[in-house]
Amino acid sequence: MRDTTVTIIGAGIAGLASALALLRSGQRVRVFEATRELAEIGAGLSITPNAGRALIALGLRDELDAIGSKPPLGVMRHYASGEVLVRLEQDQSVATYGVPLYHVHRADLHQSLVDAVRRIDPQAIVLDRTLTGIVEDERSIRSTYNNDATHSSDWLLGADGIRSSARAALFGQDEPKFTGYVAYRGLVNTADLPSGCLDPPLVMAVGPRRLLMRYPLRRGTLLNIVAIASRAAWTDEGWSVAAPVSELVREFADFDAQSRAILERIPTDKCFKWGLFDRDPMTTWTRGRATLAGDAAHAMPPFTGQGAVMALEDAVVLGRAVAAARDIPEALQRYEAARHARTVQALAMSRSRANLYFGDDPGEQIKALGAGMREIRGLYDYDAGTTPV
Repeated sequence: MRDTTVTIIGAGIAGLASALALLRSGQRVRVFEATRELAEIGAGLSITPNAGRALIALGLRDELDAIGSKPPLGVMRHYASGEVLVRLEQDQSVATYGVPLYHVHRADLHQSLVDAVRRIDPQAIVLDRTLTGIVEDERSIRSTYNNDATHSSDWLLGADGIRSSARAALFGQDEPKFTGYVAYRGLVNTADLPSGCLDPPLVMAVGPRRLLMRYPLRRGTLLNIVAIASRAAWTDEGWSVAAPVSELVREFADFDAQSRAILERIPTDKCFKWGLFDRDPMTTWTRGRATLAGDAAHAMPPFTGQGAVMALEDAVVLGRAVAAARDIPEALQRYEAARHARTVQALAMSRSRANLYFGDDPGEQIKALGAGMREIRGLYDYDAGTTPV
């Protein structure tokens, strides 16, 4: 399958990681992205050991070391009193899995992927192309775009997120399901924080139907905030919108004084909120000469911290499946067979955590978080670079 041509829809983490894996396996790749410039909304991302292995398999070990912050000592606190309920000791991932746990700025990871793809093929990424249709024949698959542009290739990968146009074109329109939770995300310059707010730097505070987590990024110069609250419905236009800092402060007004002081210092242009959506598992991601990856195939809520991780794993396995296969049908079959059960497991685990984490009793929430973290660590053993394809 060397020199086979592939169209990738979407230049997010799933699309770019897949592009890199496929370029490294000898494919000729074009990535079509709807936006006019490549940019990621700034937020933190946990690179768990299984994600670290995937990035190393993609040839990005040095980049990961450069952009990643290793989690320091942390604590779980009572939401109102600030009392330490559980101490989170230094990360043991290297001893257990051979790979550290990192926290990265999502935009830094995205840029690392962009740079790696363009080092192999400077023309691989094409911007300002909104997918409008997909047509397949016996020899190729043709994609059409908003400006009357068309592109033909041997096969196609839809990696354009939870509201995937590629998925809709291949399998019909369906809507993701609101999970009943909203996530606020913000970034604060640590130099702007009052004394003591970084002692310890990693804190998770749990309260009735809410969770507030913070950890440092970029060698401690930024503090990433993730605040999740239950919500009956998502009525805002768009899946991600700018949020007034006052709204976030009001939502967590009964949390401890230190948490409120941090929230109040989020710059107005650095606060966003997401409605958390997911989808039921698909029976298959593949149709003819096309398949899906990342959230387009298996969107899940963030309660295992594995959404972007699954996309990185997809990319590595897809690249290996293509390298091992004799033709396109075999490659896509190998890829889906290797990934489907794994992603269904991660989705089920993430859904089950939601009900446990967001109760009314902080003590019970802490117990659930501890049990959930032990279960989630079972996902970390996976190595996308060596799993059978």
